[in-house]
Amino acid sequence: MKRWIIIWMFTLTLVQATGQVADSIVPSTPHSTVASELKSFLSVNGSDEDSFLIKKFENLVKKLERVQNRRNSDYAFLKAIFYKTHSDLLVDYDRLATMDQTLSNGQFGCLTGTAIYAMVLQHFGYDYRIIELPNHVFIHLTLDNKSYVFESTLPFGGFMKTSVEMEQLLKQPWLNNRRISQLTTVGNWFEDFKELPNEYTTINLQQLAGLQYFNESAKYYLSKDYVNAMEMVLKAYELYPSERSVKLMQLVINKILKYDLIKEELRNQYLDKYISSVKNKRISQTK
Repeated sequence: MKRWIIIWMFTLTLVQATGQVADSIVPSTPHSTVASELKSFLSVNGSDEDSFLIKKFENLVKKLERVQNRRNSDYAFLKAIFYKTHSDLLVDYDRLATMDQTLSNGQFGCLTGTAIYAMVLQHFGYDYRIIELPNHVFIHLTLDNKSYVFESTLPFGGFMKTSVEMEQLLKQPWLNNRRISQLTTVGNWFEDFKELPNEYTTINLQQLAGLQYFNESAKYYLSKDYVNAMEMVLKAYELYPSERSVKLMQLVINKILKYDLIKEELRNQYLDKYISSVKNKRISQTK
C-alpha cells in the first residue's frame, strides 16, 4: 500500500504540468533512429549481442504497430503500449538492471523501463517528458488536456491518469532532494522518504543513458574497482554533466590518486581525463 501511495504522489504533483497534447494520428519514427537511441544504453557493457537485443525491441514495435490499427483512440493505444511492453519485455524487477539485461532476460529497473517506454513513445510520435527525481525516473505526458504517468515499476496500474481526487490520500512524507548523496543510484526510489520535493528535473534520452553509466560507476566504486568506475563516470558526465556525476567523479579520482595498486602512469592518465572533462563541460553549468 505504501508503494501505491508513493506513486499517487507522483501523479498529483504532475496534474498541473504543462506539455503538448498528443495528436490523434501521429507519424512514426524510423526504426533506425530508435535503434540508434537504444545503442547508447547497450554500450554500457559493450554486448556482442547488440543486434539480437535491438531486434527484440524492434519486434515489440512491430507488434505495437499492428495494435495501433485496432485502437480507435490515443488513450486506448497508450494503455496498450504500457501493458504490451510490460508483458513482452519487463519481466523481473531489478532496480539497477542494465539495458542488455532488460532485453536479454527481462530484468528491469525504473531506468531501463523508462528508457524502453520513451523510445516506444518516440517511435509513435508522442510527446513525453522523462521526469528525474533524486533516485527515480518515470514518464509523464499529456493527452487531450489530461495528464498521464508511465510508471514502469508497476506492472499492474502503472499507466495512470492523474486526478485531483487523490489529494486527500497524499499526506505522506517524501524524499529530501537536499540530502542526496554522491552514491545515490537511480532506481532506489522507494527506500528513503523524507518530504515532497518542490521541483523535479526533465531530462532527455541521452541524459537518461548517462544515468545508466552513473549507476554502473557507483557499483564499480563500491566494489573498489576504481579504474572501471572512472571509465563509467567519465562517460556519464559526457552524456549528462549533472551534479551527481561531478560528485562521484571527484570521489573516484581521489581514490585513484591514493590507490597504491594503480600505476602512477594510469593515475596521471585519469587525472588528465578528469581535468579535461571538467574543463570541456564547464563544471559551473551542471545542475
